Amino acid sequence: MQSNEEDIEPADGIRLSDEAAEDLSKLVSDLTGLMVSVKVEAEAPVAGAAVRFAERIRAEVGQPDCRIQEDSDGADAVLGPISGDDDDPGPALRAAMTALGGNWGDVTVTTYTAGPVHYVVRAAEQSPDEAGATRIHLWAASAWALVRYAEEHG
Repeated sequence: MQSNEEDIEPADGIRLSDEAAEDLSKLVSDLTGLMVSVKVEAEAPVAGAAVRFAERIRAEVGQPDCRIQEDSDGADAVLGPISGDDDDPGPALRAAMTALGGNWGDVTVTTYTAGPVHYVVRAAEQSPDEAGATRIHLWAASAWALVRYAEEHG
């Protein structure tokens, strides 16, 4: 009787090292994991504003170790992967809204084969501590779905 390892032979004869296989597994997990994206609109650039908002969201969802990636201009940041159901990003979006000052009203839901994207926007004056920001946009979805959304709306 053969072991499972012997039963699975790579098509090209090349095997991944344990480290490479772990890295690949983490990448796939990240791409299917739940993400929250933050975009800050401002008349004048607000350095690091999106990251500060992402940090507040990270504290609200109680996941201090999830990553925050910032765009070069500081107006966009993505937080994740966070625990939750990437097929239902609504709770993640509600947590993000709570972290930044409560319910923001109507949520738009767009569904792709990659999964749903939940989106909401709010004028910053509804939250007085956002000096310089005019609007804040939030999206919650799997990384794959966010990419599809960005491709369509970019």
